[in-house]
Amino acid sequence: MPAGTKLLEANRRATKLLLRGVTVAGVAGWDGARDRTINYVDWEDWSANDFLAVSQFPVATPGKAPNIRPDVTLFVNGIPLVLIEAKPPGSESGIANAIDQLRRYANQRGTATPEGAEQLFWTNQFTVATTGERAEAATFTALPEHYMAWKDPFPSTCEGVAESLGKAAAAVTQQELLTAGMLAPERLLDIVRHFTLFMEVGAGRTAKIVSRYQQYRGVHKAIQRLLTGETKTSNREIDRRGGIIWHTQGSGKSLTMAFLIRAMRSHPELRRFKVVLVTDRTDLERQLRETAALVGETIKVARNGPKARTLLRQPGPAVVMVMIQKMGDKGRGGEGVEAGEVLPILNESESILVMVDEAHRSHASVLHANLMNALPNAARIGFTGTPIIMGKRKKTREIFGGYLDRYTLADSEADGSTVPILYEGRTTDAAVKGASRMDEVFFRWFADLTESQRETLQRKYATVGQVLEAPELIEAKARDILRHYVSTVMPDRLKGMVVATSRKACVRYRAAFNKARDELIREIEQRQLHPTNGSGPTTDPDESFLRNAALNLDLIRTLDFVPVISGDHNDPPHYGQWTHKPSQQQHIDSFKLPLGLGDEKHSPVALLIVKSMLLTGFDAPQAQALYLDRLIQEAELLQAIARVNRTAPKKDHGLVVDYYGVSAQLTRALTAYANADGKILDPDVDGALRPLITEIEKLEPQRQRIRQLFVQRGIDPVPTVGAIEACVQLLADERLRAEFDVALRTFLTTFDTVLPRPEALPFVDDVNLFGEIQIRTRRRYRDTPDGDFDPYKYKEKVRQLIDAHVTVLDLSQKIKPLPITDPAFHAHVKAMGSDRAQASEMEHAARYHVRTHLDEDPVYYAKLSERIDEILDRLEERWDQIAFELEELIDEMNAGRTDEEDTGLDPATELPFHNQMAEKLATSESDASTRLIDLTRHLVDRIRQIIRVVGFWDNAHKQDELRKAIKRTLDDSDLFDFDSLDESSAELVALAKANQHRLS
Repeated sequence: MPAGTKLLEANRRATKLLLRGVTVAGVAGWDGARDRTINYVDWEDWSANDFLAVSQFPVATPGKAPNIRPDVTLFVNGIPLVLIEAKPPGSESGIANAIDQLRRYANQRGTATPEGAEQLFWTNQFTVATTGERAEAATFTALPEHYMAWKDPFPSTCEGVAESLGKAAAAVTQQELLTAGMLAPERLLDIVRHFTLFMEVGAGRTAKIVSRYQQYRGVHKAIQRLLTGETKTSNREIDRRGGIIWHTQGSGKSLTMAFLIRAMRSHPELRRFKVVLVTDRTDLERQLRETAALVGETIKVARNGPKARTLLRQPGPAVVMVMIQKMGDKGRGGEGVEAGEVLPILNESESILVMVDEAHRSHASVLHANLMNALPNAARIGFTGTPIIMGKRKKTREIFGGYLDRYTLADSEADGSTVPILYEGRTTDAAVKGASRMDEVFFRWFADLTESQRETLQRKYATVGQVLEAPELIEAKARDILRHYVSTVMPDRLKGMVVATSRKACVRYRAAFNKARDELIREIEQRQLHPTNGSGPTTDPDESFLRNAALNLDLIRTLDFVPVISGDHNDPPHYGQWTHKPSQQQHIDSFKLPLGLGDEKHSPVALLIVKSMLLTGFDAPQAQALYLDRLIQEAELLQAIARVNRTAPKKDHGLVVDYYGVSAQLTRALTAYANADGKILDPDVDGALRPLITEIEKLEPQRQRIRQLFVQRGIDPVPTVGAIEACVQLLADERLRAEFDVALRTFLTTFDTVLPRPEALPFVDDVNLFGEIQIRTRRRYRDTPDGDFDPYKYKEKVRQLIDAHVTVLDLSQKIKPLPITDPAFHAHVKAMGSDRAQASEMEHAARYHVRTHLDEDPVYYAKLSERIDEILDRLEERWDQIAFELEELIDEMNAGRTDEEDTGLDPATELPFHNQMAEKLATSESDASTRLIDLTRHLVDRIRQIIRVVGFWDNAHKQDELRKAIKRTLDDSDLFDFDSLDESSAELVALAKANQHRLS
């Protein structure tokens, strides 16, 4: 790669070479000396390739970063395609730690200085994080929340995998399913060739994508049906090569369509097909056009009816995109088909596949009938992420056939590819259904007015539409929405959407939000509120809200609220800034960025205000809350609420906040998917929306689950020094610690969801207690470098609460666990009270010291680890004596190693190399020890000379020259077996790098 090429671009170039091969000049006398394409991989016969898995494959890193050694690297024909990082089973944070390590290897953590080895990722296709039980995969560009398990080993089955392993199906692990589904040689090459691509993921960021298991399965089922189904000509009735792919919203069905086209293009029987992508919405057309372009061929877009006819008549393969309304456009500027109009036959080829997006909407209309008349022998596949209403299913199946693949909302939530959606009604008894209920609306929202004032308002706004557009009512709701947003959504830097009743209401909402924001700022400033500084929770909800809001006052000052509405020729002039298409796109792009003060990676646009726009086909992972203030029902309702089910950092649920009374409409929407008896039979809509009350009900059982972990083992978890220390000692067991972490994470996630509602208050004391136990435990056992919470787990409302509690206890989590080299370490230990606590703290501090310095002198620190084990085994539970001997050992460790064998070598710079080589000696000659000492001095001097070059550790080529020089030196000494020289020289280069601060 050219110098300075960024990793993503290097990977894109390497992947292109991998897939398409390289063209070389022809050879005289062979095939007319024509140029030839040489492939790096035999894609047609997977068994003709060489597959190799290497454990602990060492790769040099630039600068001071230690060399990396991925646990497993998978090579195909010598090309590294997959990296696997494995962590011990039983650790709840094992997957998160493995993902973090993979991101470090690829320099994807955003650090100022390089810390990985990017060259290993130039050809990488995906990465795997595993604990032996759990396993998740994604690409090197993925954020932690994008890693997913591969739960279906299609075309094999879980039972088939179990049989091959000689175990019960219930005992098959995620790792085994992922291995069978993604890493089996034939599967791996298929995924690399057809199921990876590069795409824009918002805010100008490009990512590499690898398919999820339902996309892989759906594509192959479609391929199989296309190959085996009967054509209309053969059965003289209907084409049976298609069907319905039902993948819930947010699960990537647009990408599934792109993967299907790509797979067809390499299949000898399907590559000749013309693929026609059909949609009935402008926004979906744009989304599909961008996604389909990822397959690497030109997308021909039919922008009007005549163009559509021309493109569909053309013979041969192509990808044509057309909006179904455009089929009747005769150049008059319209996009609709006139009733009864019949299109002529345009193309009778059987090598046409029509893929209809959102197939539930227009598939049964005259528009679709016209398209089928124009392409009478085409195969048809309908894609939808919205459940098909029960009464329309028969018609749907008549057009497309049965289901090819189903991936339901429940499947998606279980996989973590979407988050569950919770429902909260803010006007439960005041749903605006007609004029008869308006008195309830006005009484609820204007309870502080006199009766005559309310009557005046009611006379002024006499219709439902006028009520919902009333400035006074919009201002009241805007204040409530803003307070809800600031207390519930904003702490995790997430965003929301407001659905208003009209375009006028959208514009009025913006003004109302600006007014409410300014009022909130003034209230905080006038009351001179400051961060909590350790003060406990207040019983006054308003005081508590304002205190927490004050923590983010600078951010609140910048919050922006943007309408996105359609335009009309008769619009007032001030609508223009919200209907202008380029401006709209800028607002939308800004909304998709994480919330922040405003820079290239953050935006203060907190709420988008819409009527109908962006309620379908709009993906904004940062959107957590949907505030509903208009009538919305049936399929549109189910599509709208799915705007908040995408995954994002710190987002474990979406939230629908109802200001209209949509719960009644939801009931109606779900009954459309019921049978004649009213029973919901459809798993597609199971759990589409859950009342927030269900989360509140979870808190007590979750609290008791944590308590029982201790109570069942004889410890009552109460907020006393002795009880907390007993809990920490109990959690020395790694598996129990993992169980505690899982239970606490579940409890705190639910607690955070309920906060700041008063129902959460009875659980605050236990949240603080369990949080303190976890912090002390992480520090004791050094589970995280700073003893803090796992950064992937807890959200800001919980963190702020526990931060305040810990600060009050003078256990500030800003202070990292003390290392044994800290002058205050012994005083810190003595203050811990019991001998057992002191011994435990010293043991784990010493072990952490050994782990962090192991690379500098592997032999020496391995022996120190053995001495710790020996002290604990020999003295069993005599804590006072254990503490005494560990204190002596720590003093010895702090004093530094000595030349115990009187070799005359420098303990800091030469003995590490001596001991490393002594492990590999292959001779017992009497002078071997002396010769090894001389070799060590010579070798260290030689290493010093070579690494003295400026920028040496940033130059992989120079590091390889050092390895070769060391190998020659070892070979010349005649002290080692020749077969061990490659491994030994690589280890000594790594040792030199770990000690570069001493050798330079």
